[in-house]
Amino acid sequence: MYIKQVFSIWRLLKGIWPALMVVTAYATLVFYLFSYHNWHFLSFPISIITILGTALSLLLGFRTNSAYDRWWEARKVWGEIVNDSRTLVRQSMSFISAPRQEKDQHVSHIAHLQIAWCYALSNSLRKEPVLVYADLHLESSELDYASAQDNIPNAILNLLQIKYSDLHEEGKIETLLYQNLDQTIQRLCDAMGKCERIKNTVFPTQYSFFVHFVIFIFTLILPMGLVESIGRIAIPISFTISFLFFYVEWIAYIMQNPFENGPNDIPMTSLCRTIEINLLEMIGAPKIPEKILPKKGVIM
Repeated sequence: MYIKQVFSIWRLLKGIWPALMVVTAYATLVFYLFSYHNWHFLSFPISIITILGTALSLLLGFRTNSAYDRWWEARKVWGEIVNDSRTLVRQSMSFISAPRQEKDQHVSHIAHLQIAWCYALSNSLRKEPVLVYADLHLESSELDYASAQDNIPNAILNLLQIKYSDLHEEGKIETLLYQNLDQTIQRLCDAMGKCERIKNTVFPTQYSFFVHFVIFIFTLILPMGLVESIGRIAIPISFTISFLFFYVEWIAYIMQNPFENGPNDIPMTSLCRTIEINLLEMIGAPKIPEKILPKKGVIM
């Protein structure tokens, strides 16, 4: 995720420059044919272009808002994961009744399972090897169990549930307190489901196609509406107006998928490291990892 504004022409044009080059070449061709070959039929009423540009602005505004809603929902879900991870360990420290050393072992085990779950969820959403970093917090038997499952984050969450169930059956967690812990596990499961829904729900392709089609029509007739009144200036004006529309569409495109491991991605790796640091500090672990720092204004 970008955390620092660094102006760069290449960053602005990346992803849309081929379309802009085509628009510029097309506007140049229209001017050449209109001015030097008297193809005056290429002139187009500016009023129609104005109406089409207004309609296109509304379409792009709706598309950008919809894409941002997806991105912001994903960020809110990961904020809930951070909070519930801290809550889970804090509840475990308060609710488990056992001798001090045994209690510390149970809480430490739970904290490591939760850290592993966060890393596994992050990796699965980005389609990366799921157990990277997560395997550092799992025992060998747990690692074998999770690796055999299709949904590894769900398997690790199941290990957490089994852990609490065993403690409850052993009388080390009272029934009412066990229910509170179960609610926290449920919220984590809901957060996982929300992330999977955002990841697996494709932005409506028919709407994206329609927006692209309208942009194509608009850029096709734009030089025709300008060439008669402003002449050769229609070329840079067409480039500028097209750039604005193309760039807004590009913003919507890169924001509609917040789990693609790109610079506009939700910083899940950094959030997982924050959770890891917080939970390890809570259990008094001797080794605490360093925070993940941004590189070139981007934090992942």
